[in-house]
Amino acid sequence: MAELTITPLTMDNVELFARTAANILPEAWSVETYKKQVQNPDDISFLALCDGEAAGFISVWCVCGEAEINNIGVLEKFRRIGIAGKLFERAFAAAKAEKWYLEVRESNNAAISFYEKLGFDRVGMRKNFYRDPTENAVLMALDPENYCLMEKKQ
Repeated sequence: MAELTITPLTMDNVELFARTAANILPEAWSVETYKKQVQNPDDISFLALCDGEAAGFISVWCVCGEAEINNIGVLEKFRRIGIAGKLFERAFAAAKAEKWYLEVRESNNAAISFYEKLGFDRVGMRKNFYRDPTENAVLMALDPENYCLMEKKQ
């Protein structure tokens, strides 16, 4: 496997982080927003580099012991080699949260399956949460005691 490096979001890599996010998510935040995140003490964000090339990212906010995954994504050519799992492991260790939450498009079966493998449960639905196209979001939650490291699953 290629060499994987996971590094925190900093002012030095914020533009690469933003470009990576934009190449993965049509609704990615702007460079200016990510620059604000660098200054946000509640932000836990990491960039994955595969052999030095940007491969994916995770953005998490951790407030009052609760973590919410804002976004996680891996570029198509780097998918299915464990990068998303490694990004989550790194964020999980950094956050030390008592509970984890996220929303995911109802039609995104691959992402839902990934989160369930980590130990997330479906706990609700947010009607018409997403735009372009309008779609419901599945609300998922993780009790850290139920977290399953990706290595254990393989």
